[in-house]
Amino acid sequence: MKTEDLFPQRLIYYGEGGLFHETWSAFPANRGGTSAEIDKAVYSGNGGITLSPPLSWVFEPNFLLSYPSTSVHVMRYKDVYDRMETLYPYFLYDLFGQKLDIYPVTDGKNTYWLVPLIIGFDTRSVPYSMGNPYLRLVGFALVDTYNGDIQLLKSGDDYFAKILESQYGNKFKPIPSWLTEQVRYPQELFTWKTEMFNIYHVTDTSTFIQANSFFEIPDKLDAYYIEAKPPGFDTKKFLGLLSLELRDSKGKNLSGYMIVENDLPTLGNMHFYEVPLNSTTKLIGPTAVREALEKDTDFAQLKTLLRTPRIGDNILYRVGDHDVYFIPVYTAGSGDGVVAQLGTIAAVGAAFNGEYYVGLGNTQQEAFEAYLQKLAGVVPTSSATKAEPGFEKDARIEKIKSFFTSKNLEIITPTSLSVPLSFKEDAISLYSQADSEATDKILDKFISKFVLQKSKRIIMWQETDTVNIGVITTVDGVPELHYVSVIVGK
Repeated sequence: MKTEDLFPQRLIYYGEGGLFHETWSAFPANRGGTSAEIDKAVYSGNGGITLSPPLSWVFEPNFLLSYPSTSVHVMRYKDVYDRMETLYPYFLYDLFGQKLDIYPVTDGKNTYWLVPLIIGFDTRSVPYSMGNPYLRLVGFALVDTYNGDIQLLKSGDDYFAKILESQYGNKFKPIPSWLTEQVRYPQELFTWKTEMFNIYHVTDTSTFIQANSFFEIPDKLDAYYIEAKPPGFDTKKFLGLLSLELRDSKGKNLSGYMIVENDLPTLGNMHFYEVPLNSTTKLIGPTAVREALEKDTDFAQLKTLLRTPRIGDNILYRVGDHDVYFIPVYTAGSGDGVVAQLGTIAAVGAAFNGEYYVGLGNTQQEAFEAYLQKLAGVVPTSSATKAEPGFEKDARIEKIKSFFTSKNLEIITPTSLSVPLSFKEDAISLYSQADSEATDKILDKFISKFVLQKSKRIIMWQETDTVNIGVITTVDGVPELHYVSVIVGK
């Protein structure tokens, strides 16, 4: 889908920064169809005000010479931040030296800037506040990109929201239905609340004074927004996520992650998922995941070919039973107009038991499959992807079939397969007899978890160089396909 399909109104007369902040604009009211605007556009909205002589001369003396008898339409405060600060000064538009992030939304006809409305209170006189202010989100403002009109939208009904509502009266409107799927909890406020949690989750006085259980957001890590289904959620949600590490810890393991909900009416609800300090399985944090990537031999070779690539953000996902970081790696750009392109995608296992597992691929699926292969002890190379003499493709497929028939399981091969939900549980390569043991372990694990207790039938189907083995189960009335893939070559 193209951008113009989502945003029919693409003419922006009220924006952020640059010329919007530094200049104002004007044009003669009787200009007709002539235009000095970009692409010969002719503004016909209600933004700005028309000044007639001599008031126009007072506003700008040059109008006395250029337009002595002509009314002039003037548009000022075209920067969204300047506009909001002038008309609604009670709210904060700059947090900790950085402008609030605003973004465009649309009702299907007009385009607006969505501006968070945040209020702050000084807490320096509050014990143990450590000088941290108290911040609250009370709503949003919609600023029309064409006319500059402002609508105030109320979010929440707590004490502070009611204070602002009493000040602005009926100017505060409920959030319209068309906006509910475009609202995003402010990144700056999410980060700030997480930083407060990093300290004040400690409730024991002595532990708090020692400051040895505080969390921290890893350096150069920003909150990112994804669709995910964390533990405790029945369906996928649009969430903000921040990974946390233990402050002053040399190991830089993942201490947990914080999520924030963006869907109404649970906008702003935060949940923390903690990795216990005494857990037998350690999860590496965002700081250590780059070290894991740099240590991978396959990536070291690729890094030479890409010539000093740029490593993107690392995003933690849970795929099946695996916690995995996905990291985009970009080719190095140049000053000659060459734009950086996606070089590869890395899948780095978060679970650490003394060894890192890294998979590389052109897509997320390929990277995850390569990660699973390494995890299973199968690392395909140029020599390992050729069939072992006497162990050709047909023989390898027969071996897979015999594995299941030996366990008295029925194999069916449907002509077509259509299931609402499918889950790839594992993948492995089978090119030689040396791969057989690892393959048997994968298949045996799959049988124990999904087959023996639920069905005696195995579904088998082929996709070019891959044999897939699965089973269909029903959960809450919805069929689910769980399967593993065995790469057998062409």
